[in-house]
Amino acid sequence: MTTDARFEGLRAEALRSLAAARADDLNGFTQVAEEAAVERELAAALRGGAAGDAEPLGEAALRGRAIAIKDNIHVAGLRNTAATPALAEFEPDADAPAVERLRRRGMVVIGKTNMHELALGVTGSHTATGPVVNAVDRALVTGGSSAGSAVVVASGVCELSLGSDTGGSTRIPAAFNDIWGFRPSTGRYDEEGGTSIAFSRDTIGPMTASLEGIVALDSALARTADAAVADVPVARIGYDPADIELCDAPVAEAFHAALEAVAASNGCELVEAPLDRLNRVAQSFDPELAAQELAPSLRSYLGSSERLPSLERVVEELVDPHVVHMIEGSLAATSGGVWSGTWHRLMNEMARLRTAYQRMLGEAGLVATMRPTTPLLPRPLAEVLGMSLPERNALFGRTIHFSSFATLMGAPSLSLPLGPLLGRSMTGVLLETLPGLDVELLSLGRRVEAALRG
Repeated sequence: MTTDARFEGLRAEALRSLAAARADDLNGFTQVAEEAAVERELAAALRGGAAGDAEPLGEAALRGRAIAIKDNIHVAGLRNTAATPALAEFEPDADAPAVERLRRRGMVVIGKTNMHELALGVTGSHTATGPVVNAVDRALVTGGSSAGSAVVVASGVCELSLGSDTGGSTRIPAAFNDIWGFRPSTGRYDEEGGTSIAFSRDTIGPMTASLEGIVALDSALARTADAAVADVPVARIGYDPADIELCDAPVAEAFHAALEAVAASNGCELVEAPLDRLNRVAQSFDPELAAQELAPSLRSYLGSSERLPSLERVVEELVDPHVVHMIEGSLAATSGGVWSGTWHRLMNEMARLRTAYQRMLGEAGLVATMRPTTPLLPRPLAEVLGMSLPERNALFGRTIHFSSFATLMGAPSLSLPLGPLLGRSMTGVLLETLPGLDVELLSLGRRVEAALRG
């Protein structure tokens, strides 16, 4: 294929994605880019890659490709609403550094994706513009908070999107919509230019239609070069049978099928590991950490520009009662949203958890652990909309039961979709390992994907 023909194909693909974004009926976007702006970006991207037919994965794979960005990550020329009324008109002056990196590599932003209000929910049911619709089953919630970033990929609008992840926000909606979701090690990507809700845990995360899309975006977003990954003849992966007992029956069956497929492969060995014990330690301080970080982190973000409203105004205009409940709880816990010594104690708890996980992997000779992405299937949207605050709170805690573990350690976590791989729709499995071993985890993801495909 000639260079001109290749680039014309990329242009046509990006413009198809833009047209699909404008026709989106899942409420996946809060706003869509102007066609003239996209055409200018495409022209610049394709000129920049005129000699790039032989570029390696991560460069050529992204040049001219369309991407959708969650509406809590700054994109110049588009508003950053975080799906809450008080921020509806805020337009940042510049791209977030992560978005700038993708644009330098020739990617084209087609729009901002809808999300659970302020990234403080796991259902995608409460936004300033109404619920995001599940791409697999319209009667169910999408998962959250990166709801729109999941459905625009799952519905075929585009193959690549960015979400953000604090307690599972890329991986939960990825599982519920049968796509791939990745939370990198905390600090692997530049986190500036985003609406923060948890200083120690917020991170941007890729959400894609394929593992190769995750790999390409990770390569572009990583702030440091990675060493080559050594091949391991047999990868020892830890799992805990107690995890299965915590799942709804369809999820338990799906996870059991995944374990059987991985165990039957030549390149993997499953080993029982005490993940449930470590998870109980994590849950003993996770809610307190969330309360200590939420109001101070959000207040800090709102103070970054004179054009942003006060935290008090944001709270006054919130649409989700559960978000109001969480922020008011954080304000009470932090004397109005001020960093305290309690936060430093909780940082030590996180360090101890990380050390215990590292010791467990080392003593058992494990390269990673594997568990369900979430213990339940997506709930009916009508049911969630009718829930009381205690019911919403219980659903929130149960949904993040597995996904929040890696966030407390700053560890990478990859959600593999069991719908495309095993026919177990709206479920996923997490692969996780030590902080900093992102490339190793993605390499293991290829091996596990092959095992699940049979």
